[in-house]
Amino acid sequence: MNLTGISSILIIINLLIVCIKCEFSFMSMLSSGFDKISNTVRNVQCNFGECCTTEYISPDIDKLDDNLNKELYGQEIAHHIIINALRGHLTSANPPKALSMSFHGPPGTGKTYISQMIAKFFYKKGDQSKFYHFFNGRNDFPLQEKVNEYKEELYKIIINSLQKCERSMFVFDEVDKMPEGLLNVLVPFLDYNTWIKSWRFTSTSIDTRKAIYIFLSNTGSSRITQRLLTLWEEGKQRRTTKLQDFENLISVGAFNEKGGFYHSDTIDSSVIDHYVPFLPLEEVHVKKCLRKAFINRGVHPTNEMIEEGLSYVIFGPPPHNIYATTGCKRLEQKVAAIIYANKKHRIEF
Repeated sequence: MNLTGISSILIIINLLIVCIKCEFSFMSMLSSGFDKISNTVRNVQCNFGECCTTEYISPDIDKLDDNLNKELYGQEIAHHIIINALRGHLTSANPPKALSMSFHGPPGTGKTYISQMIAKFFYKKGDQSKFYHFFNGRNDFPLQEKVNEYKEELYKIIINSLQKCERSMFVFDEVDKMPEGLLNVLVPFLDYNTWIKSWRFTSTSIDTRKAIYIFLSNTGSSRITQRLLTLWEEGKQRRTTKLQDFENLISVGAFNEKGGFYHSDTIDSSVIDHYVPFLPLEEVHVKKCLRKAFINRGVHPTNEMIEEGLSYVIFGPPPHNIYATTGCKRLEQKVAAIIYANKKHRIEF
């Protein structure tokens, strides 16, 4: 090949290199442009709606702790476990699994209240956040024969929420009223997973490890009450009781009592991190609930008004009758009636 031919080949090669560089530069500029447009659209969306950002999700566990110190009565064990569990989960940039807590105890002891407070101090919009999902066993999953349909629906809801935000929260109320087997669908979400995991309903990989799952149930209530009563009869004071006094009997009771946890894989697979006992309330705690209910309505109650409210509360079990059978439930309505009756009495006289 002569010199002219070699020169022509070199020129062509250089032109190709220039073209390739131009193409890479153009694609880079195009990609950068798309990124800027995408970021602009995202910023506009976040200005008008909730996004999975620190602006909308900024957990304040210190404030939650302070609130529970002031507003939660008689639940020192639950308070301690929940705050520590949340701190441990949230301080880890890459937690090994989703946080799952199961609250057990009689009605009116604060289970629903705490779940609402967690949402309040977790999301800017509280329990109205689109990343907060509340399911009620009695209303959302009423029929045992539709359990497979419910499982499919629940699976999709969780997938869609985790796609939108890995810091999603799922609360399941009245687990004891859910169809048996329903909660088995949650095991893959609660288990120890790899950093990301692909799911058959989506081509997008999702991180399952940063979500929070809370279960509320009355299962184990009678066991908790009997255990606390036995400890009291043995001379042990309420404030000295520990989680170890209740945790095992809760998990065993939940596994064997009819409802969503009955022989559930969620218990059998040991994917629930904390079984949290909510102890039955005593008279001193109910009085605090009554006082708070009056003050919330702008009334500073007299001792007579507190005693009148207390007269509606049933205590048990016999013969000691120490614990309020329904805790502080329905006291708001009783307080409203007492306030109205007192106003009417003053007007008449």
